[in-house]
Amino acid sequence: MVFALINEPKVDGKKTCSIVLMKGDNEQLIEVEDPTPDDGMRVSHGRALVSGRRVKTDYVPKQMRLERDGVIPDYGRSYGLFHVTDKFKDVVEALEPNVHQFIPFELVGPRKKHVADLWFMFVCNRLDTVDRERTTLVLVDGKMWLPARDSPRDQWPSHVDSGTQSMLFFDLNRIGNHHLWFDKHIIQELPLVSENLANSLKDARVTGVAFAERRVAR
Repeated sequence: MVFALINEPKVDGKKTCSIVLMKGDNEQLIEVEDPTPDDGMRVSHGRALVSGRRVKTDYVPKQMRLERDGVIPDYGRSYGLFHVTDKFKDVVEALEPNVHQFIPFELVGPRKKHVADLWFMFVCNRLDTVDRERTTLVLVDGKMWLPARDSPRDQWPSHVDSGTQSMLFFDLNRIGNHHLWFDKHIIQELPLVSENLANSLKDARVTGVAFAERRVAR
């Protein structure tokens, strides 16, 4: 099974906190370490956070500010930045050691009073994991999966026509032993996780996570 990793806005019925950037910080300035193009979508111009590649640390914030009180989740997202606790990080590292990029930052409150030490997480698996035979979307220009209605007709594969329902299937063989990744041909900006990682996060009672099951080719 494959899941998209989603933010859960409540923990035990309580709302999670609101975290904002400090004045002067801008997540859009963050760049990947290696901008070399591949056959997938671009990795620059605002997509560094979901590129599946390591980033330069120059513009990664050192602090973020607690704007609204609430539970600090083990997994959250603010301004496109994924932030996690030691618990989340340890679960990921147990399955994929030294693969993903974790950069520390401080969460502060009023008058910059220390609240917590957290990590920004940058997913560093950039994969091509969609099943070509069963998927009924079109890989437009070899770059991006789109519904047939939004795609040039001359690029439709033989099993797709105007009445075909758009369905995306993942291929476990393409995924291999990876557990956390972005697919380089999918525009959706949610990390994808393996069944093993999803179960490990549940078993560890990691908070702030929800899982949306994705279709897998059988």
